[in-house]
Amino acid sequence: MAYCHCQGSAEEPYRGCCPPVPPPAPCCLEGPPGVTGPMGATGPVGATGPTGATGATGAVGATGATGATGAVGATGPTGATGADGAVGATGATGATGAVGATGATGATGADGATGPTGATGADGATGPTGATGADGAVGATGATGATGADGAVGATGPTGATGADGAVGATGATGATGATGPTGATGATGAAATITPAAAVNDSVGTVDVVEQFNTLLANLRAAGLLES
Repeated sequence: MAYCHCQGSAEEPYRGCCPPVPPPAPCCLEGPPGVTGPMGATGPVGATGPTGATGATGAVGATGATGATGAVGATGPTGATGADGAVGATGATGATGAVGATGATGATGADGATGPTGATGADGATGPTGATGADGAVGATGATGATGADGAVGATGPTGATGADGAVGATGATGATGATGPTGATGATGAAATITPAAAVNDSVGTVDVVEQFNTLLANLRAAGLLES
């Protein structure tokens, strides 16, 4: 609440105090502010108000300027020596160098002392047989020796060759022709007959035997149905 002074004249600006009137009163002028009073005692802490709603996320700020490069740090201590590396692969063989020039012949050395006698060598191989000597002269004829004993009986000699065949006998009279028999059933085909060539006949076989063999062959061919009667 402010205390106002009544407006007076220029000679007597303040004749008296008006009763306290709420400013601004038309008849009063507000006086100069008074001296600030001492700070009052701190009031008790008020109750904690409710937590306000989370504000919206602010926009990302602009990237700041790059800072100045820092000074170079002091050199660190030398590290421990590392383990030996693996042995590298063997390099390729280098090219053969050029042959050097022949050196000068050295001076002849003094003769050495005579060495001890060597051991006896092994016997050599037997030489080839010498050529046969010439025949000696014929000696004198010796005395006739005594008659020797009879020799043993010799073994029996081999059997002699077969004698020559006798003369061929006269041909017999032709017999009467027999009646023709009925035709037999056709037999199974037999194996091919082997005819012995004339050259294979034993020279010792007589003419009669040859005729008999031929007749036997004809009979076999008829029996096999390979030859008609």
